[in-house]
Amino acid sequence: MRLLIADDHALFRGGLRLQLAQFDPDAQILEAGTFPEMLEISRRERPLDLAIVDLGMPGMPWREALPALGRAAPEARVVVLSGSDSPSNVREALALGAAGFIPKTDEAHIMIAALKLVMSGGTYVPSAALTDGGGDGHHPAGPVTHRQKDVLQLLAKGLSNKEIAYRLQLTEGTVKLHVAAVLRSLGATNRTQAVLAAQHAGIIEAP
Repeated sequence: MRLLIADDHALFRGGLRLQLAQFDPDAQILEAGTFPEMLEISRRERPLDLAIVDLGMPGMPWREALPALGRAAPEARVVVLSGSDSPSNVREALALGAAGFIPKTDEAHIMIAALKLVMSGGTYVPSAALTDGGGDGHHPAGPVTHRQKDVLQLLAKGLSNKEIAYRLQLTEGTVKLHVAAVLRSLGATNRTQAVLAAQHAGIIEAP
């Protein structure tokens, strides 16, 4: 895998390189410290599999840089790694071509799971953007019952609906209903996203 880290802080890039060893130990990692440098590298080093981009880099506005990156390396999956998880920035970044948005305040295991989701063809949205816009942005959009929490814990372990049904002594149909309700409650579009949102919000414990 050929991977680009674009962030204007060298120490942060170095720390991120270490974390990404958990994601792909054999990845070829490139680095950029400005938006123009990011674009130059993305054109020169194609094909690029993944670009992890900070919105606060110098050189040009990020709202111009993201579409430019999409043109320079259309084959790359782009993930924003930002110090802000403003819902408006999340929505705009996704509209401009990003396949994921990871706040820098997230823990490493969430970032790795989010990158895996993106590279499998999914889209990762932080829990702050899955809320109704009220409060501090770190609470799910709807309530999660005790039984749904049990289901979430088992989803986090990678169990199938059939396996969850056996563990909780429920029918498989009932588990499907609980999973659907959890997705609605957390504003998630898939099981992985629901688990990540629940962990971020403190509904279930991270592994």
